[in-house]
Amino acid sequence: MKTDDLQTKKAINDNNMRVIITKRMLREGLLRCLKHTDIEKISISELCRESQINRATFYNHYETPKDILLEMGWEYAHSVKDLFNSNPKLNLKERMVKCISVLHENKDQIKVLISASADKSMMDVTAEMFSWIFSNIVDIKNALGLKDDIECDLVYTSFGWASYQLLRKWIKDDLNKTPEEIAEVLLKAFSVNKYGDKLIIS
Repeated sequence: MKTDDLQTKKAINDNNMRVIITKRMLREGLLRCLKHTDIEKISISELCRESQINRATFYNHYETPKDILLEMGWEYAHSVKDLFNSNPKLNLKERMVKCISVLHENKDQIKVLISASADKSMMDVTAEMFSWIFSNIVDIKNALGLKDDIECDLVYTSFGWASYQLLRKWIKDDLNKTPEEIAEVLLKAFSVNKYGDKLIIS
């Protein structure tokens, strides 16, 4: 490899590392701010002071503090989706346990993200994530005799929102339930058997 190419590659790697460090500092600063201030009331100046980042650097990556919050939420959502898809040989309950365990392992950070100060920003992220999961495990249209995709989307959305509220209460209130027990509750709540091959309507 030519010297110029090596220098270019090193410059790119150095820049990527700076971006990673900057974003980590901003995320950590935002989480500290969220412990005592509503997301809507956190100013860029306050966040930059807390994160020890200047405003110009902040604007290189984000427009508002909420952008950081949503980025973190979607990263969790995508990691859960990837984990769900990466274990096709496991039955539904086992895959659900793995996904919920990710949230449990990061519960301190998740608790801040879904706290009252950040709740509105995280609802759609978590609800969309679980709507996607249920849409991939249950043929709701045939199971419930729905007319069209609009009705299916409405039902999956209701599943997602209900799942969000259940997980929010579990994490925020530190309920003494394991990821296995929470997965079981979710499946029972929607009457889905653990293999996900049918929806049981009582």
